[in-house]
Amino acid sequence: MHNDIYMLWLSSMVALVGSRKLNNILEIFGTARDVFFTNTSEIKERAFLSAHAGRIFAQNQNLQYIESLLEKMKYSGIAYFSREHERFPALLKEIPDPPVGIFCIGTLPSDNTHKVAVIGSRKCSEYGLMAARVLSKPLAEAGVVIVSGMARGVDSMAHRGALEGGGKTIAVLGCGVDVCYPSENRNLRKEIIENGCVISEYPPETRPAPAFFPARNRIISGLSYGVVVAEAGKKSGTLITVDQAIDQGREVFSVPGNISSRLSEGTNRLIIEGATPVSDYKDILFSLGIFPEEKNQEEIISKKQLAPDEKQVYDSLNFEPVSVDTLMEITGLNPGRVLFLCAQLEIKGLVKKIHGSRYIKA
Repeated sequence: MHNDIYMLWLSSMVALVGSRKLNNILEIFGTARDVFFTNTSEIKERAFLSAHAGRIFAQNQNLQYIESLLEKMKYSGIAYFSREHERFPALLKEIPDPPVGIFCIGTLPSDNTHKVAVIGSRKCSEYGLMAARVLSKPLAEAGVVIVSGMARGVDSMAHRGALEGGGKTIAVLGCGVDVCYPSENRNLRKEIIENGCVISEYPPETRPAPAFFPARNRIISGLSYGVVVAEAGKKSGTLITVDQAIDQGREVFSVPGNISSRLSEGTNRLIIEGATPVSDYKDILFSLGIFPEEKNQEEIISKKQLAPDEKQVYDSLNFEPVSVDTLMEITGLNPGRVLFLCAQLEIKGLVKKIHGSRYIKA
């Protein structure tokens, strides 16, 4: 039987003992096949497994267990790539503590595509969501694969931006790939699978657990040439991914934020500590050695056929929320006219209304 089958068996134990322990076991015994045919008591003794882990290994150390795992994967359309497989991402193989293998639903983009992680806090502002979207969308349009964690907030918006840009995206999960977490992302998960893939080192039916997410984060950065932090507070879990990216030798990009916002304390601190500040998606493309054709913003706006007062309102907006009162002060227009023009611009896809009757450029 091919060693990939035994690597699959070993991978299925990762939620039980963790990736480092599995890599240690492989170092001790040589191959996954050798582990499979070694007496459990010897594995337990030489790899210092707990009594509980030893019992689970013993229960699952048989071909019937592997066959049942393969049946679950077939039913859910799950592929498996061990790190010995030619389809396993080359960048991921190079990191400290690489996964023994990855489970995948969808189509894993090839190694010759540029991949960039766009990450940030679950609890984020409209600015953080906007930053994730306005960076991910044009990067995807330029052929860059967007990698993120499908969490609430910035991660979800990064995937949505990539999909809006007609590109590919990879969601790395802290649970089995057949489990949708968070549950409200069911439709997003379906779109990601149709335009990329969801992957995990955890086997089918594994429920999410707090300990799995820091381990998941090393895969997000490990797949990517660079990591972009759209928004993060001072104690955001996102900064764990940044530390892992630095350990892996990846470039870290950070979006500057409002100095009065606690949600931007982490991203601003990263810039002080040496992260590359990002003000435009082209900053990231240049770092990848991609030089896009320049787009004339005035030409784009003129194609929307804006009336003079529509353009006046549009020019008064930016990527920070602006209230109707402020727009009235800038333009000198009455409130009814401002609201009407904002609605027209929203229909044309140029502005977005956010909470509190405020508007930003889209």
